[in-house]
Amino acid sequence: MTDRTQQVEQLDVVIVGAGISGIGAGYELQRSHPDKTFAIVDMRDDIGGTWDLFRYPGIRSDSDMYTLGYSFEPWTQSKALAPAATIKEYLRAPLHRAGLDRRLRLGHRLTSASFDTTTDRWTLALQTAEGCRVIECSFLYLGSGYYSYSGGYNPELPGEDQFSGMILHPQEWPEDLDYAGRRVAVIGSGATAVTLVPSLAESAEHVVMVQRSPTYVVNEVSVDEEADRLREEVGPAEAFTRIRLRNIQAQQDRYREARENPEAYKKEIFDAIDEMVGEDIRAQHFTPAYQPWDQRVCAVPDGDLFKAIRAGRAEVVTGTISTLNEHGIVMADGTVVEADIIVKATGLNIMPGGEARYTVDGVEVDFSSTFTYKGLAYSGVPNLFFAFGFLNSSWTLRLELVNEFWSRVLKHMDATGATRVTPTLADGEESMQRRPFIADVNSSYFVRSLSRFPSQGTPPWTNPQDYRLTQEMLADDPDDGWLRFTG
Repeated sequence: MTDRTQQVEQLDVVIVGAGISGIGAGYELQRSHPDKTFAIVDMRDDIGGTWDLFRYPGIRSDSDMYTLGYSFEPWTQSKALAPAATIKEYLRAPLHRAGLDRRLRLGHRLTSASFDTTTDRWTLALQTAEGCRVIECSFLYLGSGYYSYSGGYNPELPGEDQFSGMILHPQEWPEDLDYAGRRVAVIGSGATAVTLVPSLAESAEHVVMVQRSPTYVVNEVSVDEEADRLREEVGPAEAFTRIRLRNIQAQQDRYREARENPEAYKKEIFDAIDEMVGEDIRAQHFTPAYQPWDQRVCAVPDGDLFKAIRAGRAEVVTGTISTLNEHGIVMADGTVVEADIIVKATGLNIMPGGEARYTVDGVEVDFSSTFTYKGLAYSGVPNLFFAFGFLNSSWTLRLELVNEFWSRVLKHMDATGATRVTPTLADGEESMQRRPFIADVNSSYFVRSLSRFPSQGTPPWTNPQDYRLTQEMLADDPDDGWLRFTG
C-alpha cells in the first residue's frame, strides 16, 4: 500500500529508462502531446542506458548510427559504428534541445507499479538515495530494455576456485583494471567478445577468444564514404535522410537474402574473412553450424578482430571447456589456454519489464501468461506500452514506429475521453497456439529466458521482426476492437 503521508507526484505519463528507447519516447511524447505532464525515470545517475551501463574496453554499437540513431537527430560523424561515449553524447543533443533534461529523474529505480481500475492510474514506487518516492500517472511506458542491470549471465565453470588470476564478467568491468602486458582469455563468441578481443589486444600480451562454437562475424567498414560525400553536396540533414533510407533497405535486403539464399550470404561473409586470416582459420573458427540470423550476426568495424588475429596479438580456440586450473583454461581436447585474466562474456540475463513488480487491482501480472499486442503491449494489462526493437536490424527503427502508434493511441484517448486502454483477447483467442515472443531465433541468452516473455499468436498478437511488416501493422487504426478504450 502507498503511504499517503508521502508526497505523491501526479503526472500524465511516466517513461522508464533514459537510454535510446526512453529518450526517443519522450521526444515523441513532447512533440505530439506538448500539454501532457511526464517524467523520464532511470535507476542510473546518467543517461544512456546500455551505453552507460557497459564500461568494458572497446564498447561500441555494431548497428550503424544512421539507423540506430533517431530520424529527428541526424548523425553527422564519419564513423557509422560508434563507440559508447560518442553515442551518449549524441543522445544528449535532443535531450537538451527539446528540454527533456528537465523531465529527467535520475537515480530513480522502479520497484513496483500498481494499476487501479477505479481510478485508471498507476502508482509507482521508486527507490532513490533519499528513500522511496511515489509517482502516480495515467500511462506507463517501459523503455528500460530487456536485460537485467543487476548482473549478466555468469554460469560457474568447473575449477574456478583453482584459477590463480582474476575472473570477471564484462557487465561488471572494473574501472581500474590494468591488463597491459597480461594474458587474457575471453570466453564467448557474441558481440561482446568480438568487441573486447581486438580492443584488449592493443595492450595485452596476448588475447585468446575461447568459444564453444563459431558465430557469424561480418566485416563492416566503419566510415561511410558515400555519407561523407553527400554531406558535402547536400548538407548533413539531407545526407542523413538519404543514407538512413538506403541502410534501412539494405538491412532488410541482407536479412531476406540470408534467409532465402543462405549459401550466397555465407559466401560473401566467408570470402572477406578468408582474405584477412585465411581459409583454414575461417573454416575452423568462423563457420557456424547454424544458418545466418538463427542467431544475431556480429559486425566488426574495419575487420579489427581479424587484423588482431593476423598480427598474432589474438587467436581463437574453439571447443568445450573441461575445467579451469591454476594457470588458465583446459579444453576437452587437452589444449591449455594460459591466462592471467579470464573474461566471461557469457551473455545477459533477460526479462520483461525490468526487475519491478507489476499488479492490476492487487493481482500480480505474470507477463509469461499474456500475449503480446503488436510487440508493444500485454494482453489484459491496461495503460502500459513497452519498447522492444528489432534484433535483425537496428533497434531504433522499430521504436519510432511504436512511438508513432503510441501517440495515436493517446490522441484517440484524449478525443474520446477514454481513461483506460486495454489490449483484450477476443472470445476463443485464449486458446491460440502460442509462439515465442521472438520467433526463429536460437541465441542462447534468448532461449534461456523466453519463457518469461509474452507469447505470440495470430494477428494482432504478433511481434514481427520485419521493418515493412511492422510499418504496415502499426499504421492500422488503434481503435481496432482489440484495444478496448473505456472510461
